[in-house]
Amino acid sequence: MIRLIACDLDGTVFDDEKNIDSGLKEVVDRLKEKGIRFTVVSGRNHDLLKHVVDYFDLDTPYMTNNGANIYLKDECVLSDTISDEAINKAAKILHDNDVVFRMYSEDGIYQYGDSDFFKVRIKTLSKPLTDYDPKADYRGKNAVKITADFIDREDKAEDIARAIKQLPGTDFFKVEDHVYCVNSATANKGEALQRVCDLIGVDIKEAMAFGDSENDLPMLQRAGVGVAMANGEEIVKAKADYIAIDNNHNGVSVFLKDYFKDILL
Repeated sequence: MIRLIACDLDGTVFDDEKNIDSGLKEVVDRLKEKGIRFTVVSGRNHDLLKHVVDYFDLDTPYMTNNGANIYLKDECVLSDTISDEAINKAAKILHDNDVVFRMYSEDGIYQYGDSDFFKVRIKTLSKPLTDYDPKADYRGKNAVKITADFIDREDKAEDIARAIKQLPGTDFFKVEDHVYCVNSATANKGEALQRVCDLIGVDIKEAMAFGDSENDLPMLQRAGVGVAMANGEEIVKAKADYIAIDNNHNGVSVFLKDYFKDILL
C-alpha cells in the first residue's frame, strides 16, 4: 500500500515553462483524505520552493538541495553538508577551470562568475550573495551544495567530475542541461526519501516517487514504486517501474488518477 508520494519538480511537476501540473493539487488533496501523504524533492534551495510549499500547503517534510536539507514548513530539520576537508578543494577546482558556480552555505551564497541560469534565480534569494574568493577559507560555513553552470564548458565536465569525486565524502552529478552539483556523498534523493520516511513513520517501500533526471534515480530505485516521466532521461526510464506521460501534459496527476482510480471514485 502506498502511503507517501514524493515528486521531483523541474521536468516532473513543472512543465517546460515552470508551471505546476494543473491537476495535481486536486488529486493530492483527495489522496490526503485517504491517508496518503505528499511531498516534494528538488535540487532547488529552500528559497526557490516557498511558492510550492504554500501552493500544496505541505505538512510533510520536504527535501531541498538534492536531499542535503530536509525542511518542515520553514524549519530545517536535517542538513547534510559537504565536508570541511573537501569544500575549499571542490570550489577551487571549479574556479581554476573557469566554471561559473554558486556555493550555498549557512551564512550566505558565494558566487564565481554569472550566467543566465543564475540570473533568473537571483530575485528569490533570501541570503546575501557574495563574490567567491579563491584565497578565502570556507571551512566551517556548512555548505550544503555547489551548483555549477557548465555552459560552454561541458568538455571539462568529465575531468572535473573525476577530480571532485576523489575528494572524501563528496559527489558530483548532472541535474539539468549543462548544470551540475557538488553535494555530500550521502546527500542524494534516495537517502533523503529514506530520512523523510523515518521521520513520519512510513516504510520506504510504501513510497511512490516521480522523477525525470539521473539524480532522481536513487529515489526511484529505493521507493516501492518508481515512476519516470516520458520526457525523462533514457537511463531513468529504463530503470523505473512505470513511465508517466510527459511533464507538459500533467503527467504526474494523470498517472496518479489512474493508479489510484479505485480509491478516488
